[in-house]
Amino acid sequence: MTSSASKKGAGAGAAEPPADRLFVLSVGKCFQLLECLNAAQRPLTLTELIQQSGLEKSAAQRFTHTLRELGYLRQHAQTRAYSLSSRMLEFGHTVLATDSVKEVADPHLQRLNQHCRETVNLMELEGREIVYVSRYPSVHPVSVNLHVGSRLPAFCTAAGRAMLAFLPARQAQAILQGPRHAMTPYTVTDLHELEQMLEQVRRDGYVVNNQEAFIGDISIAAPIVNAEREVVGAVNIAVPSPRWHIDQAREELVPQVLECARAIRRDLI
Repeated sequence: MTSSASKKGAGAGAAEPPADRLFVLSVGKCFQLLECLNAAQRPLTLTELIQQSGLEKSAAQRFTHTLRELGYLRQHAQTRAYSLSSRMLEFGHTVLATDSVKEVADPHLQRLNQHCRETVNLMELEGREIVYVSRYPSVHPVSVNLHVGSRLPAFCTAAGRAMLAFLPARQAQAILQGPRHAMTPYTVTDLHELEQMLEQVRRDGYVVNNQEAFIGDISIAAPIVNAEREVVGAVNIAVPSPRWHIDQAREELVPQVLECARAIRRDLI
């Protein structure tokens, strides 16, 4: 199934951070509108954009007109609904093409995928979220269908915890003290318990996550660090619980994830 968790809503007021003199409000509102279109994953009429973004009608009209004239939006001739244009792909391609960690990691991720025949991912931390930067799908049916560019909360994902455990303490605390909404009945949201989990990750060097982000999903992750011992990403294998037991995943997949992370680190140095 396609997860809706990676969709990022853009509610009213999202473009108005308090007391920031350098923040350009009109630019923030423009991206607020783009985020609405991205989250909807379908064309939206001007009325729908106004409702979902919280923007005033005049502002929404100006932004959609400008973005259409620049080629970043399309407008259907009959329905007049707006959608993102293929020109937006240029930004995503440039981001991936210039990601040095992805460039180094991809051959190792591909080999891991061919060996375990399960879904293998590379994630990076961005703010309080993890972003899927590279993905090699399983040969088997999967319970969660995500894609490159998908975003999930860092606090409740295996890759997120793998990276949080090796961040500077103040940075990790700032992320953990942000919003922590349960994604499943199994999601751990208690701050003290999360801190204990991160301490365990620092001892073990890996994370095993059992259905905390998605029902039916077991996720194993290990951090990737560079020569300066800075965490720059995480390797992840995701498997469905109907085919894998948590103990089996720990025994068979953890060594593979750890070896892949070590191999990427060697090549990063």
